Amino acid sequence: MHLPRLPLDALHPSWPEAAGTAGIAGTLSHAVPTVVLEQERVVLANRPAMALGVSAGMRRGGVQALSAEVVHLERDPAAEAQLLTAAALALLRFTPQVTMDEELGPATVALDVTASLRLFGGHRALCRAVRACIRSLGTFAQIGCGTTAHGAAWLAAMPLRLGRRGQVLRPARRAVRSERMARLLDRLPVEMLASLADPRWLDGIGCRTVGEVRWLPRAGLQRRLGTELLARLDQAYGETPARLGWFTAPPTFAERMELPGRTESAAGVLAGAQRLLQAVAGWLTAHQAGVTRFVLRLEHERQRRDATIAATPVTVSLAQPSRDPVHLSRLLQEKLDRLQFDAPVVGLMLKVDTVAECLPQSDTLFPEPGGGQAELGRVLDTLVARLGRENVLQPHPLADHRPECANRWRPVDEAGAGRANAPPRASAPRVSSPGVSSSGVSSSGVSSPRVSTSASADAALPDRPLWLLEPPRRLPVRRHRPCHGSPLTLLSRPERIESGWWDGALATRDYFIAERGDGLRCWIYRERPGREGEEEGEYRWFLHGLFG
Repeated sequence: MHLPRLPLDALHPSWPEAAGTAGIAGTLSHAVPTVVLEQERVVLANRPAMALGVSAGMRRGGVQALSAEVVHLERDPAAEAQLLTAAALALLRFTPQVTMDEELGPATVALDVTASLRLFGGHRALCRAVRACIRSLGTFAQIGCGTTAHGAAWLAAMPLRLGRRGQVLRPARRAVRSERMARLLDRLPVEMLASLADPRWLDGIGCRTVGEVRWLPRAGLQRRLGTELLARLDQAYGETPARLGWFTAPPTFAERMELPGRTESAAGVLAGAQRLLQAVAGWLTAHQAGVTRFVLRLEHERQRRDATIAATPVTVSLAQPSRDPVHLSRLLQEKLDRLQFDAPVVGLMLKVDTVAECLPQSDTLFPEPGGGQAELGRVLDTLVARLGRENVLQPHPLADHRPECANRWRPVDEAGAGRANAPPRASAPRVSSPGVSSSGVSSSGVSSPRVSTSASADAALPDRPLWLLEPPRRLPVRRHRPCHGSPLTLLSRPERIESGWWDGALATRDYFIAERGDGLRCWIYRERPGREGEEEGEYRWFLHGLFG
């Protein structure tokens, strides 16, 4: 099965005036009669235009005489080629075998999805997925399915025609068996062979369909028209194999596109960026990778002839590699919603900075109710885009016995924990938020990892609270007992920590787990006397953490 074919009208972006700056209206609408012109003649018309009597070959004046509401578009070969390349990149999500070979015809993309049918649920489900992918690029597609590449391209290129009552008739374009494929190709009009032979000559000898041409004597047909026509017929019917050049994804992704108009809204920029996001999703699939950081540059309109406003970069970072276009679009929307547009945007440039290996995970027999690691990564990415990477942190343990220095908070999208002997990050709040283990989220604060007090690997690790106070709070002493609202009862033996002599922040402490009268458990310590500047024999008690 091979698909799809992009019609010329779909490859020419338009910006109806009714859209204004609210967003890109896409390409041709099925509700607005629209024609595509080349050298003042109609080369293609959509269904509403055909219902008014417009047909290919009419001149501009004839179309205007039929209706003044018809939208006229001029062909833009550069825009068509750019959009065709974007479509080929986006379709790499479905199969690595994508081709834009010129033998298949202009504006044609073919896919070999023999190995992908079961993965996507059959040819009907796959056609719906491909149609949705092409529609997200801001265009429409005519999809033809067949057992050969040339046959599917001919089916996709079948033009619409009007019935006796003026209704638009949609030809059959799908065949998954060779017998049905041959029947559909036999019924194609002889005009489908216009690039290989003169249709007027074929019509003059009585041939109205491709099947009638195929049944002509091969020797006489080859003597009059050459070998190319017969070779193409054999390839379309599957009698000889076709040699096509496959499309390969570039090693890096940096694509630029012109917007069909000027926009000053986040919705308009996001609608235009969908084409780039779909293309980058296909590019990542081809490389079996996921993006962790990409930049979308907004190119602004010139305000003065002697000056140009610099492009506005919009950087999106991800905690985990992803190539889901829906997820990437959601993160980009979070960034654009908080962006102030100083000048109208007329162009977009998307560049992938960093990627990582991203292999699909196999489904489990009993999936977890809360989702897997991918769902957690999407939540973290959304929080980073909405709150900022400096407000979504994860702990990185450091090699230090002092609780306030045993952890350092870093952004969740930052790779590596840094050097173990790096100075701890200062914490502004008094009470820290609960620390979370690997890939956890916290707004600020310090978390203390478990530290073993025994050299044996089997020794029990001492309890540590999740909430630490920064800085520790001095506790009053009454009758030789520390008090926190009420006298505290010590529940554990002392745990001695002596560390920090190398950086001038010596800590000589004995930690205890204590309980208040109402049942609240605290993590307290006493500083042993004898430090410089302290009175000899005086113990000072501090509250350093609270147990949940």
